[in-house]
Amino acid sequence: MHSSSYKRLALGALISATLSIPACAQNDAATATTSAATTPATTATEDAAVAAPAQDLAAFQSWLTEFRAEALGKGITAATLDSILPTIQQQRRVIEADRNQAEFVETYADYLERVSPRRIEMGQQLMVDHSEMISAAAQAHGVQPRFVAAILGMESNYGTFPITEPLFNVIATLAYDSRRPEQFRAQLLAAFEIVDKGYATPEMMKSSWAGALGAPQFMPDSYLRLAVDQDGDGTRDLWRMGPDVIGSVANYLKDAGWQENQTWGRVVSLPPGGEQSLPAPQNTGMPRDETCRRYATMGAWRDLSEWQELGVRKADGTDLPTRPIEAALIIGDEGDDKGYLVYRNFCSILRYNPSFKYALGVSLLSDAIDGIRD
Repeated sequence: MHSSSYKRLALGALISATLSIPACAQNDAATATTSAATTPATTATEDAAVAAPAQDLAAFQSWLTEFRAEALGKGITAATLDSILPTIQQQRRVIEADRNQAEFVETYADYLERVSPRRIEMGQQLMVDHSEMISAAAQAHGVQPRFVAAILGMESNYGTFPITEPLFNVIATLAYDSRRPEQFRAQLLAAFEIVDKGYATPEMMKSSWAGALGAPQFMPDSYLRLAVDQDGDGTRDLWRMGPDVIGSVANYLKDAGWQENQTWGRVVSLPPGGEQSLPAPQNTGMPRDETCRRYATMGAWRDLSEWQELGVRKADGTDLPTRPIEAALIIGDEGDDKGYLVYRNFCSILRYNPSFKYALGVSLLSDAIDGIRD
């Protein structure tokens, strides 16, 4: 692939990265959804304005009937299905939101404004107020506390953002939609399983417009697989900020191959013409593990010493570290000559949400919370 073509792919990082991930990996990565903290507010009037046509509503109800039969076959009880299915309403505005995610439409510069002074301050205060809880939970799963805090900051503004969407409406709408039907059909089955097994009541099942639950914004299948009962009280409570929330985020990163002895990467400066000359296909660099290989538009992985030889430097223009670490280069907005050398842990953050912009937001926020400036 020519460097100019590859550059266009790099600038379309979210779309290309999502296309390179199999459906199961997209589920693990929270389906590339925008965080709850950026969920557009809506009203009942707005819902009515985008109500589905009668013919489509009839087709949707027929689809729910078909889904009920499948869910029964998967072991969901009739009592659970019959208590929830009649309440589900198609929400067409969810489709509009799904087509206009911030990760799709915003520049890197605009998106990274989420790493705001207020969000940094709130993260630092969280670390002070709950230092013992966060440190204990993060240590139990081998993840630095600042990254757990940063994910919560990006996902739900540290649990302060109101998450009010009826989850079953949201996920059923997305499962019926043509863009990712199988992916969200699986999520809908997982949501019913959560209720059917008594992990949460239907009333507790509130989400963002993208169908993600609680303060850490877990998709339903991720809740079933990765949420933990960190405080040992017999529940896995992701709805209230506490040990279960902290421990579940740390466990998510651990499951994605987190390496506690490394950070995420660093901001770097590029040599003249580096935006065009440095990007290279993934197969020209060092072999990577399965998680990193999913994100093909990250391009070639090289040792820091090789990036140094190619003219890449720290953001302040000084030499890169001499420690032997493999890194990939992500280039931001065209023309700003800014890049990011990212390490293996960056791929773990991408499992949470496969958007380069999102993962950079988490990474830069984690540094800011901890006062890291290099």
